[in-house]
Amino acid sequence: MTSFLKDNISDAFLLLNGISGIGPITAKNLLSVFKGNPCAVFEASERELITIPGVGKKIISSIKNPNNYEWLQSEKEKIKQRNATFLIQSDLPDFLLQIYDPPIGLYVSGTIPDRPCFGIVGTRIPTMYGIKQSKKLAYDLTKAGFCIVSGLARGIDTSAHEGALDAGGPTLAFLGSGLDIIYPPENLTLYKRIMENGAVVSEFPFGRRADRTTFPMRNRLVSGISQGVVVVESADSGGSLITAQFCAEQGRSVFAVPGRVDQPSSAGCHKIIREGATLITSARDIIEDLRPCLDTIQTNLDLDDGENSSLANNFNQLHDFGPNEKLLLKVLSEGELLSFDELSKRTSLSVSEAMSALSLLELNRVIKKHINGKFEIS
Repeated sequence: MTSFLKDNISDAFLLLNGISGIGPITAKNLLSVFKGNPCAVFEASERELITIPGVGKKIISSIKNPNNYEWLQSEKEKIKQRNATFLIQSDLPDFLLQIYDPPIGLYVSGTIPDRPCFGIVGTRIPTMYGIKQSKKLAYDLTKAGFCIVSGLARGIDTSAHEGALDAGGPTLAFLGSGLDIIYPPENLTLYKRIMENGAVVSEFPFGRRADRTTFPMRNRLVSGISQGVVVVESADSGGSLITAQFCAEQGRSVFAVPGRVDQPSSAGCHKIIREGATLITSARDIIEDLRPCLDTIQTNLDLDDGENSSLANNFNQLHDFGPNEKLLLKVLSEGELLSFDELSKRTSLSVSEAMSALSLLELNRVIKKHINGKFEIS
């Protein structure tokens, strides 16, 4: 046996996870042959290893690499410095181990809560509508007892994590990189908040940067640990639809939030609804769908729409505004992003009337002006 492992199962799993070329499927094949013992992988002869599916000469060379001891000690020191842990398969949530390609192990900064998980995913370039729906769903599902899972990306992922934290509950962020690489960098503060109430999680060793292969691997874990996944906004292709596909293949429930039929950011949601995803308009829809499978979720919560949950409520409550402002809000409440000229035309307001009303609404943070000059309800 590789002498430095000394039957240390945890060290062997950590080293196996860091071997170049070994992914979850090859690791599964190796552990199947060696009866779940990663130490036996490093003890095996080249003749034994070469017969295992997915194992070639390059992988064997990596398994037998004399520098493995130095790498292992360095990786353990990095884990210690970041006050993180490496969970081996026996420590992972049972639900995650049910998928076809479970991780070899997981690096964790924080604590994975003992709660049923639910994934919220979507575009990195959301509308205000998408941000609101994501936050509201995350908030209500957290209050109901779920742990919200997402990928710490810009857009919908960020708003989902924020909604969960605002509700006082934990959230899990799965990274497509090592724990030491925070992407996007502007989410550093959010990263730290999640570590304090939930966990930031990765199956990748320190130093691994995100790329086109790591994001899909990350996505399968977002769905794999979750009872279901909801896509809030998505174009007709993209990472969130990959997550939805993984979710369906793993036998989990797939949900989608509908949007305007002419809004590109909702095209992916409408696509998966046509393919069988459950259309939802609130957290209650999700809870009712999953209730038969759960016994720890509160299903009697007062999940009213809340002051920020629908565009209609936003402007109906603004009784202090004049007729011009209300007219503009009525047009914008349909969810479309409109330019000044388009708003002026649709409302038949003069240039000065529209400009004055829009300025008042912007000052009161009721509407938002995008960099392209178009307006949207905040």
